[in-house]
Amino acid sequence: MVSLRFLATVALPCIGAALTPAAVYDAGYGTSWPIHLGIGNGGAGQSGLIEALANAFIEDSVSNGSEPFRVAWYQSDTTYSIKNLEDGLIDVAITYSPAAEKIAIDQGIALEPSYYAFRDHFLIVGPPSNPANISSESDVYTIFSDLHQAAEAANSTPPVRFLSRYDKSATNIKESVLWASIGQVPWATAYSTWYHQYITFPIQALTAAILLDEYTLTDRGTLLSLPTNLMSKTTVYKASTDEADDPLLNPAHLLIGAKAANAETAQSFADWLVSPAGQDVIKGFKKNGEQLYSPAP
Repeated sequence: MVSLRFLATVALPCIGAALTPAAVYDAGYGTSWPIHLGIGNGGAGQSGLIEALANAFIEDSVSNGSEPFRVAWYQSDTTYSIKNLEDGLIDVAITYSPAAEKIAIDQGIALEPSYYAFRDHFLIVGPPSNPANISSESDVYTIFSDLHQAAEAANSTPPVRFLSRYDKSATNIKESVLWASIGQVPWATAYSTWYHQYITFPIQALTAAILLDEYTLTDRGTLLSLPTNLMSKTTVYKASTDEADDPLLNPAHLLIGAKAANAETAQSFADWLVSPAGQDVIKGFKKNGEQLYSPAP
């Protein structure tokens, strides 16, 4: 039996802590060089893509005559990444909400335009025993409806539960939209006890859902970043395609902060990211031989 108290204790992020980098990358040039770029992001940082992009960007910059420098990654979801841009705490953010990105630009928090960085893909995953009896042949909305009906019936073993990150992340926003699209808001009064609010970052949330035999919404990059022993304990019931109208598509855009302390490097990184050099890093980024992300269309 996995302790809910234990999982909550070790996984909750410290939102109120001072902003410090989760990691700093130097492409092998050493730690004595200054940090010339701060990137805010959640899942792609945990998967290692931010590290791959940072190191490749440093190497390309040096090969083109720049002195070496370092890149810092600040772990934050879409909402907090945009807030950190507003406060001038990071230079760029890679975020996953086109509406929030447009508002950030309209409000002068970020510069126009946004840059289409890559495509991640949401997945509906759950226990292999499938107590909700959902079908991968169903569309996304039918799956959410079937999850709701089975959870409300409360007559299965194990019980049908859904884990929500409930943290204003792009994943939380997406699953909230999907619930609302079928006319359900399980977090509202009267609160649905099967709706497990678990505020943490992507890998920790998916790990908890697997250990607790719960369904959840995650993304391909996060799933493929798990240890194989955990990955084998969950089933993907629905996965996004690269089609623009797929409700599970998770497009990632880069925003440059209007208050970026390293504005020149931020612009250079944006230009590099959407160039063939940057897109090749995304295309070539793999875990266990599988490509995690699709390049921008």
